Amino acid sequence: MNVARFLQTAAAVQRHPRATRAEVKAYQDAQLRRLVVHAYENVPYYRKLFDRHRLHPRHIRGTVDLDLIPITSKQEMRERPAAELLDRTVAPESLLRVCTNGSTGEPFVVQRTWLEDGYNVLFRQRAYQSFGLRLTDRIAMVGLRRAPDPRDKKVAGRLVRTLGVHPRIKVDGMRPPEEVARELEAFRPDMIVAAPGILCLTADHLLAAGRRPIRPRALLVGGEVLTPLVRRRLREAFGVEPVQTYASHEFPLMGWECPVSGEYHTCDDSVILEVMRDGRSVGPGEDGEVVATNLHSYSMPFLRYRLADVVTRGAEQCVCGQPFSTIKSVQGRMIDYFALPDGRMLHPYHILQQLIAGGDAWIRQYELLQDRPDRIIMRVVPNQAPTPELQERISRSVAPLLGIGVEFQVRVVEGIQPGPGGKYRHSRSLIGSAYETNPVMITDG
Repeated sequence: MNVARFLQTAAAVQRHPRATRAEVKAYQDAQLRRLVVHAYENVPYYRKLFDRHRLHPRHIRGTVDLDLIPITSKQEMRERPAAELLDRTVAPESLLRVCTNGSTGEPFVVQRTWLEDGYNVLFRQRAYQSFGLRLTDRIAMVGLRRAPDPRDKKVAGRLVRTLGVHPRIKVDGMRPPEEVARELEAFRPDMIVAAPGILCLTADHLLAAGRRPIRPRALLVGGEVLTPLVRRRLREAFGVEPVQTYASHEFPLMGWECPVSGEYHTCDDSVILEVMRDGRSVGPGEDGEVVATNLHSYSMPFLRYRLADVVTRGAEQCVCGQPFSTIKSVQGRMIDYFALPDGRMLHPYHILQQLIAGGDAWIRQYELLQDRPDRIIMRVVPNQAPTPELQERISRSVAPLLGIGVEFQVRVVEGIQPGPGGKYRHSRSLIGSAYETNPVMITDG
């Protein structure tokens, strides 16, 4: 990936909302052809995959031939050595690394160059503009605290901030809600970007206190299902209707809510998003699993990658007139808080951070389950049989978070089954949660 191509993409990103559907499709086809050639020539995993299926880049003329490419799962990629997944012409030590918490309960490391990270900024910025964000507007990012990657010098971000573009702060959403509220009130953001579950505790605090000091013009949420109950709380607390984005670490922006149709514009010039069931693409209004291709990820390509999300496919082109296809709704990433006997609401990421940060390589997949107020169970599918000491180490690290009288168990299991919607949930509370009110379910009808 080079700077000239980045600049060409930046121009295309701004041009495409006014383009025709045919022009966007032609752009997709050209990007796909270029990506397939690159992956075949430079990424060992895809070279082996294509050769095993007697497939060559010349067979892929565009999205019309997309189904010739075998689907890849996260598990298949996790089982391969990192070197096989990466562009052999790029120095691995130069890549930015993101270790995901894994909405499927499986940690996974995504790697990209700083320039590829800049592509993500281009597409997010276009979405922000569609929500009415001006260049000088202030943005508050409320989320999980992550250790910064020392290789990420934030060159582009520091440059735009020096120019006065989008002053922003990052707020640790895991802090007490009254502290989060004070920091937001002091900053006076024009836009708040957050996961709805994390921000909902701050909303509850504001509503309980009878105060409405924070009035952003836009409130963007993503990463979790936004239930009607949580939507109402956020709207009442912040005085603005939440709008949703759809993203992942592998595909940082796949969709954003259209203010006209209410459906998600698919980011068609960034990703090819297929919605599939039983090996076929579904039609508008049908539910299916997301299989996606990242058109601008070259250092670690994702070609027809099964994302383990279930969505409802929307129209081929949004009724608002923009040339993007749509997702009608997203069903996935439902995350529960755990209600503890002492009245605290514990976000499961507090527990998961202990696991991911500790690098417990023996854990292949996990699920946190609260089956009663005084017990949380961690069900683990291991990579190898754990010793009692390994299991005890997890229990000791989590115990201080739970407090006196709350039991934490680690149970080794052979497998973890998906929920009724075909979606794994790495944390579930069976004793009541905002995410159990009018939950979104997947049906076959």
